[in-house]
Amino acid sequence: MVGRAQRRLQNALSPQGGSRSLAAALLFLWLPVQAAGTGIRDITWKAGKPLPWPTKGQAQAVLGNRIVAAGAPGYPGWDPRKNSRDRGKQNSVWIFDTRANRYHILPEAPVGLSWPQGVAVGDDFYLLTGTVRWPEDRVDITTNRMFRLSLRTGEWRWREMPPLIIGRFLAAAVSSGTSIVVLGGQASFGASPYTGDHPGVYINSVEIFDTADPDRGWREIPPIPGFGRESMAAVAIGEKVYVFGGFYVNYAEAGDDLHPHRRHGGDAYVLDLPSLRWRRLPDLPFPAGGWEAAVHQDRYVIIVGGMRDYPVDHPYRYADRIPDRPAPNFEVLVFDAEEEAYRIMPTNIPPFRPPPEMRHKALDVDWIDFSRGVYRLAAELSLVRGKLYLAGGEVISPANVTDEVLVGTIIEE
Repeated sequence: MVGRAQRRLQNALSPQGGSRSLAAALLFLWLPVQAAGTGIRDITWKAGKPLPWPTKGQAQAVLGNRIVAAGAPGYPGWDPRKNSRDRGKQNSVWIFDTRANRYHILPEAPVGLSWPQGVAVGDDFYLLTGTVRWPEDRVDITTNRMFRLSLRTGEWRWREMPPLIIGRFLAAAVSSGTSIVVLGGQASFGASPYTGDHPGVYINSVEIFDTADPDRGWREIPPIPGFGRESMAAVAIGEKVYVFGGFYVNYAEAGDDLHPHRRHGGDAYVLDLPSLRWRRLPDLPFPAGGWEAAVHQDRYVIIVGGMRDYPVDHPYRYADRIPDRPAPNFEVLVFDAEEEAYRIMPTNIPPFRPPPEMRHKALDVDWIDFSRGVYRLAAELSLVRGKLYLAGGEVISPANVTDEVLVGTIIEE
């Protein structure tokens, strides 16, 4: 059977195609992104209803037509311009009804977290990993605690669940059926943190938890191949878990200045849960991390945001095309899980626009290329009823947070 990419190339080379089609065909052969049809022609973006407060790196997941988010900086009424250092207990929770276009505040989480993860299983929301900031007497720089928020009693209530084997920071978490899979991140193993954002070593270990059998607890399964990493894009499609890129610091060569030793992953992998076997996927068209992903039609992985083009240490097909300086990633990448091919969408996400008093902060940075604008780092991505919601994120602003939400409309082929 002739694939979509083959048919397009054949059409471009046909006598009716002319010289313009021949040029397109030659461009097709040069591009690292395979031109296989993705089922998505483009994704357009517009401003959505702002968040209840500016934040970044919140734990976020979808329950039906609603988006739940917990943890991370901020609280109702917070104004970072006036109180940039006051980030609250970092345990505030909101839910967004996409049909009514309205937010509601939910009961506070039992702990305050920075850089947590959130997953949904059925009608329940699970909050896990990150750094426990509150209560102060329970501070844990790489926590293994997990909590469930549910309506099982008729009202929203939190309950603590069995802890992970390894406490993690900036891990990835996905749900497959009734199971939660947590991947990578940093782990301190009880040691003192290197810095606030670098609490421990980068790990590639993977754990799984069956919410239908909680008494069994967490168990380890085969690790991500290659290096330990954090801030990768990860999703589950059926019983397969996909991991794209990620970030780490080459501590072995780093001194006081970590910037020259930051690394990205240009690799991608898929884990088959029934067989517990990993398989490497085609390399990404550019190395990236700090981005998020969502699945459309149980086939197309949409990956958005973050940073790109830090150096790559591992074997990488396009290593010779990495620019000299890293830059924000505004391109929207779609991975077709059936054809195992990538495609870059024609329309980018809009960059963040810093307030006038903060613009010099971006212009003064010489080790990041801000020529196209300021990043949206660790903005959380959710897909509800065919609409994408890219919420919050680390930006250059007071307290490095934003309440902006971008809403993406998928245009089918």
